[in-house]
Amino acid sequence: MKFLQRLKFYGIGFGFGLLIVYAMFGTRSCVSPNEQKMQELVFQDFALSDKAKCKLKCLIKNEMLLKIELRHFEVNYDLSNIHKEPFGDYYIQPKEEFKNKYNYQLIIQDCDTVSRINDISTTQKCNCD
Repeated sequence: MKFLQRLKFYGIGFGFGLLIVYAMFGTRSCVSPNEQKMQELVFQDFALSDKAKCKLKCLIKNEMLLKIELRHFEVNYDLSNIHKEPFGDYYIQPKEEFKNKYNYQLIIQDCDTVSRINDISTTQKCNCD
């Protein structure tokens, strides 16, 4: 067997191997548990309390803009109470590089298919009592 024939034979086997690996693992991605939880919370439906809606108006934001901005946030597990019954509370804060851009944090309750936001903590003065 000449070198070019061996190289062609190797290339065909390598190509089949790549196809098999892609078929088995192609749709997976490398995300941290923190990013995965944030994706889960953002893709669920939001349920905002009246107080949270008022604070969103003070921040001049709406629900869709909040969902978009939550890409730049992360879960702080030190302040979260994820084992709280019946639904866990997740303390959401801006990532380190976005702390100066966003002046609010929130606690999201993970209720099966709904992300419930009862209050938004902000440094801005709001009259939402």
